[in-house]
Amino acid sequence: MIRLVAAILLALLVYAAPAQAAPRVAALTPFSASTITRLGVRPVVVGQTLGGTDQYLASLRNVPVIPLSHPLGPNMEQLATYNASIVLSSKTWQRGTPAMRRLGMKVYESDPSSIAAVGHETRAIGKILGRTRAANALATKIENDVRAAQQGIKRRPRVLVILGVGRTPYAMLANSWGGDVVAKAGGQLLTQGLRAPSGIARISDEIVVQRNPDIIIAVPHGNPGAINRLAQYYRSNPNWRNTRAVKNNRVYVATGNQLLQPYPGVAATIRSVRAKFLKNY
Repeated sequence: MIRLVAAILLALLVYAAPAQAAPRVAALTPFSASTITRLGVRPVVVGQTLGGTDQYLASLRNVPVIPLSHPLGPNMEQLATYNASIVLSSKTWQRGTPAMRRLGMKVYESDPSSIAAVGHETRAIGKILGRTRAANALATKIENDVRAAQQGIKRRPRVLVILGVGRTPYAMLANSWGGDVVAKAGGQLLTQGLRAPSGIARISDEIVVQRNPDIIIAVPHGNPGAINRLAQYYRSNPNWRNTRAVKNNRVYVATGNQLLQPYPGVAATIRSVRAKFLKNY
């Protein structure tokens, strides 16, 4: 009888124990912000994105946004006002990591550089937040969705994915996020011989013409007020008029953020690229 009473009291104590509070997380990348939201943790602040917030979950739209600048990332005094205990950053801002840690924040550089790394990074974030089971389930779903999005590829057109920094073209290589997405969607990247640790190699309009792609996907990058003007420039760039892409009206402009930075919803991005640009269903 005594043992039974003790067991009941223990069960009541466990049941009545307060749930562990969610950590206060600053998510500096779109991937980490979107991932932790899917795991049930709302960030206290998110980092400014490169090309808009079109891939963000609707629930993140009212979260404060902190500007990021090279080489440190956020302004440390501004970041400190959000009282974050954990910062999910990336290698892009690693020079700012020591300063964040001096402020008492735990910093993790967790951002995938390829589609293959999405599952691993999702599980890593789950471990950091103590949400391992949910992260494993999310990672498995993402991986299954990516495989499904790649089914039934009927054509593999020759593609140049061009990051337009102002009017200067850069080829997005296979080791860039955008290049990897297009390759996984069935595009043959015309980047042979080009190398860059960043995944972005400066080229010229002459190189674009020489490589003569079937399809050009241009991703304008600049100040928000200049994007529409840049998009129009790349849609009608006269220097590319002798390419197959121009002659067949296969120059596309992606003004959103889906080819610039990783997101958990990459399967939807693959489907979008296939439907809008590659047309290989």
